[in-house]
Amino acid sequence: MKFIEVAGKKFKLASRLTRLYAFFIDIALIGAAQSVLGMLLSVVVVFLGIGGSFGLPELLLGIGGLSIFTLLFSAALWIFGLFFIDGFRKGQGIGKKLLSLQVLRLKDGKPCTFKDAFIRRFAGLLQPLDLLWFLGKKQQRLGDKFAETVVVKFEPEPEQIEPETEDPEKVLERAIAEMANRLSEAREKVDASISVEKQFQDAYEGAVAEAERWQERAVISLKAEREDLAREDLEKRNEYRQLADQYQTQWEEQKEIVRSLSDLLEHLQQKMTEAQGKKTAVVAKHRNVDAETHLREMLKEIQGNKAFETLSKMEQNATEAATLAKAAAEVDVEYQDTKLEREFAGYAEEASLDKDLAELKAKI
Repeated sequence: MKFIEVAGKKFKLASRLTRLYAFFIDIALIGAAQSVLGMLLSVVVVFLGIGGSFGLPELLLGIGGLSIFTLLFSAALWIFGLFFIDGFRKGQGIGKKLLSLQVLRLKDGKPCTFKDAFIRRFAGLLQPLDLLWFLGKKQQRLGDKFAETVVVKFEPEPEQIEPETEDPEKVLERAIAEMANRLSEAREKVDASISVEKQFQDAYEGAVAEAERWQERAVISLKAEREDLAREDLEKRNEYRQLADQYQTQWEEQKEIVRSLSDLLEHLQQKMTEAQGKKTAVVAKHRNVDAETHLREMLKEIQGNKAFETLSKMEQNATEAATLAKAAAEVDVEYQDTKLEREFAGYAEEASLDKDLAELKAKI
């Protein structure tokens, strides 16, 4: 299988035989469509002849018209099928789609257009020169050379699955839990090392005690004038001393290992504490950001809400109504004062007239 690089991406070249199969499939489908159309028109002609709806002249004229229509439609079908069928969206005619082939443009790697499809198929009229070019390295016909196209195996683009955004708090919780598990495992390993250290210590102390016990036996044997037994006791003492030295060496080494592991465990515990503190701070910041974002969205929605405009208008109307009521009350007070003054003036005038009338009566 040969490969070709188009616009920085490698493709498999379609084999010559597969391309020929695709071409035959296109021709077969076009021929089948033409046959179906001819059958349908024949049925229509037979139906008209049997029904007797038209006379012989009209029937012959109708058959002639249908024949011309069939001829034109067939010509259009063959022209489209041969010259433009590979210009569909993915550069695939029906035959190429069935055989997973695709026509690409060399300059940008995009599927060929109807224009490219027409150029590459129109050059097919220049036979056998067109097929001779087909034997080249890129397996391009003369039409492919003119259109700057190449036929390759179709490779569908993988679907891009957008990763789901995970809650940062859950990510931190999972990370802290994993650290806690690691810390627990490390603590168990340190405990196991401490246990081994204790075993070496016990073995060393036991060997030292045995060496002292055989030393005491040797002293007792010498006091009993049994040098042979004392010699055996001293040999045992020396064996236990050598064993004690070995245990002491292993114990010291194990103590160093335990000390290092304990330091690492303490360091890991500090990191764990720092991580928990940072987690609390990060979660707090994240929640603050969420709260701020939510409040800003609510404020934006509130500012765009018509209810507040209505409330503002109602408040303005209420203020205007209160102003008008106050003004009306002041006008009413002035009116009442004017009315009282008028009544008072009328009473005063009547009193003056009564006084004048009484004086006039007195004179008469």
